Amino acid sequence: MRFITFLFAFFLLVSSAHAEQWLNIKYRPTPVDVDKPYFEYLDTSSSSFVRGAWYDKSKQYMIITLQSTNYHYCGLDEATWTAFKRASSFGTFYNQAIKGRFDCRIYPVPEYGR
Repeated sequence: MRFITFLFAFFLLVSSAHAEQWLNIKYRPTPVDVDKPYFEYLDTSSSSFVRGAWYDKSKQYMIITLQSTNYHYCGLDEATWTAFKRASSFGTFYNQAIKGRFDCRIYPVPEYGR
């Protein structure tokens, strides 16, 4: 019985260590696993408009959830991401400094494999 309990606990540990969170993103043909270590997650639970944000510094790529839709922004520099993280209002900052800029039709969309 102890062995079965051990195996169950081990399975839970291994399973949680390899969690994935694949997001479907509007205007992107392939989903992205934002649970990868190169994505920094920003807790936006204080916002009624921005429901989550992830940033890959090496590829200057941001994913943001607005209400229930995921959008992406390409070529978003680290200074803008840092300012966004420090903003008193994520929604206001998004509307003033991100929306309409960092267009993935202009900047390259990074590849993320499955």
